[in-house]
Amino acid sequence: MWLDRAIKWLLPREDHFYDLLEKGVACTVGAGEILIDCCRASTEPERAALIQKLRDAEHAADRVILEVYEALNRTFVTPLDRSDIYALATELENVVDRMNSTGSQFNVHALAELPEGAMELATFIQRATGHMEGAVKELRQLRNLKSITDQCNAIHKLESDGDRVFRERMQALYRNEKDAIRLIKHKEFLEELEYTLDVCADVANALENVVIKNA
Repeated sequence: MWLDRAIKWLLPREDHFYDLLEKGVACTVGAGEILIDCCRASTEPERAALIQKLRDAEHAADRVILEVYEALNRTFVTPLDRSDIYALATELENVVDRMNSTGSQFNVHALAELPEGAMELATFIQRATGHMEGAVKELRQLRNLKSITDQCNAIHKLESDGDRVFRERMQALYRNEKDAIRLIKHKEFLEELEYTLDVCADVANALENVVIKNA
């Protein structure tokens, strides 16, 4: 292990991977803000425009992940373990992809109103992306591993809180909703939000792997 670190220290490194990871997390943060706005939108045209912005964010995230893959293929020495760069970039893109999928539910189900708990879950997602950004920015120097760990713990806490909200709202939905179509629409939207939070936790797991290898 020490020999690998010494070789990496002596050889020139491609530090632009940090730029790419920060671009990726910026897409994630932007998508989180759009998702919140989408949930708050009061008119169908307003929401439709925001759904298109989510698609654009997803396309931007796809371009970043392609840049990462291409850079990994042509780079001999990377600033972090290449498997960790690959995993983190992929998980960041997955979060944006899930948010885009969540937004598409408004069109797929002609969802006119949010189910109870949806805004709370969307807020958890937005907050999680903020913690991702804080952690990713610490990777450039790797001097404050505790800060990265703290950000990861915060993401896991949001995911756990989201599980609780999801269970409570699903229980209430099945007990109180009499309209079967409305129940299906609200159930699937809540499931998309909860799954997005699960993917946020996958980003935290990828970051924690970086911490473990560089402690």
